[in-house]
Amino acid sequence: MADFDYVSLLDRARGNIPDDISNRVRWTLPSPKIIIEGSNTIFQNFLEVIKHMERDENHFYQYMLNELGTSGSRDGPRTRFKGRIPPKRIKKTIVNYVNTYVKCTQCNAPDTVFTKQDRVTLLKCQACGATRPVKL
Repeated sequence: MADFDYVSLLDRARGNIPDDISNRVRWTLPSPKIIIEGSNTIFQNFLEVIKHMERDENHFYQYMLNELGTSGSRDGPRTRFKGRIPPKRIKKTIVNYVNTYVKCTQCNAPDTVFTKQDRVTLLKCQACGATRPVKL
C-alpha cells in the first residue's frame, strides 16, 4: 500500500471540485432596475429578480407591499408601487427577503426549498441539510 501525503491528497480533492461549487460568489442577484415616474415607483425587472431567487412571485410581491407599506400593481415583468419609494429602500427590502426566505442561515447557500412538516413551513437547505421554520 502506497503512502499518501495529506497535502497532495487535499490538493487533488480540491482540484476535482467543479468551479461552480467551489466558487463562493456563484449566486448573485441581478440589480433591481427602479425608476420613479410621477408619484409611482416602478420596479422594471421584478420577474427577472424573482426567477433568479426561485421563489413564488405572489409571495415575494406581497412581502414587498407589506414591507414598503404601500399598494401596487403588477404589469408583466414590472411592478408598480404607489408613492415615491427610494431605490435604496427597495434594495434593502429585497436583501431582507433573501436573508429570510432564500439563504441558509448555517452555510449561506441559496439552495433552499420550502417543505411542510405538520402545520409548520420549514426552509430546508439542499447543500448542508439544515432546516429552520419560516413564517409564510
